[in-house]
Amino acid sequence: MKSITGIYIRTIDRMNKFFGYALAFIMAFMTIIIFWQVIARYVVGSSLAWSEELSRFLMILMIMIGSSLALRENQLISVEIVPEAIRGRAKKWLTVLVHLISIVFYIVIIAFGWKVAQSFGNQIAPGTGISMFFIYLSLPLGGVLLLLNSITCILEQFIERKE
Repeated sequence: MKSITGIYIRTIDRMNKFFGYALAFIMAFMTIIIFWQVIARYVVGSSLAWSEELSRFLMILMIMIGSSLALRENQLISVEIVPEAIRGRAKKWLTVLVHLISIVFYIVIIAFGWKVAQSFGNQIAPGTGISMFFIYLSLPLGGVLLLLNSITCILEQFIERKE
């Protein structure tokens, strides 16, 4: 059983590494687009119609992917009064309980995010011409990544992680 969980955890860690590089690329691309927008506005005199919209869409995608990476590294903002007050097995079970409750929320994000993506799939963004389906698809994508990372965090509570 430990080997299956170990393989799962290593797979999720590799996936997170890939998405971390993707986030860095998206951030660099977004920076270039915004910088070019500023240059175009002040030097050329006219702004790019699509740059602000594309930057907004990329920011939404970054938030959804980045939140799953932050969850895995335990970097999300949280209230830690109760976890700091308890120790041992109770702390482990509290962590598992929090992740189980969160998983319910992630399933809701996946289900309703998919419905929203399908509902708005026929709309086209005016500046970029991108189907809104792909923009709203970031909700279920982020939900799936959050779900997988939350499962990983639960599994790590029950196995000793070798660094």
